[in-house]
Amino acid sequence: MKLYSSPATPFGRKAAIVAREHGIALDIVNVNPFESEELERLNPIKLIPVLVMDDGTVLYDSHAICAYFDEVGNGPSLYPDNDRWGWQRRMTLGTALTESSVLWLFQKRQPADQQSDNLKTHYVKRVRRITAALEAEVDTLAAAPFRIDHIAVICGIGHLEFRHDDSWRADSPALTAWYEGIQSRPSVAATQPTD
Repeated sequence: MKLYSSPATPFGRKAAIVAREHGIALDIVNVNPFESEELERLNPIKLIPVLVMDDGTVLYDSHAICAYFDEVGNGPSLYPDNDRWGWQRRMTLGTALTESSVLWLFQKRQPADQQSDNLKTHYVKRVRRITAALEAEVDTLAAAPFRIDHIAVICGIGHLEFRHDDSWRADSPALTAWYEGIQSRPSVAATQPTD
């Protein structure tokens, strides 16, 4: 299977972590979503990640790709029935953190006269609310087996620190400790974002 992705994308990283957790070997094709004509042919949304299965079937969006890997891979499910609504809530927070970090980055990369201070402030405040909510739930994260909510939060924080800074840590000491501790997990260590 081929995964079209990028070393910097948190959404591709999420798919890569799930694949590693389930022992799925991937041929990773790094693409620039803004320039790749091949990506445009594969995915009308023209976003990464995109999975091309061995039979030519194409999946896009990290949610669908991760769910597929969970279904076909080895090992315990990362989408368990236990605490179903709790982990879905935390997965949503992690996904929203990732999306906010990405949208904030897009604003910062616009020419100065096209940047919106209001939008940048909006994303910064959302990031603070999300990390505060995760700080309140970190004991549940720490006590649970590794799941998709852990992966979503790891990818959100990873992108936030990779593209912005680690100022969130000042108000989230327990979340910081959990995040630092999980960095040694092989699937997490092997998928650190790079340019």
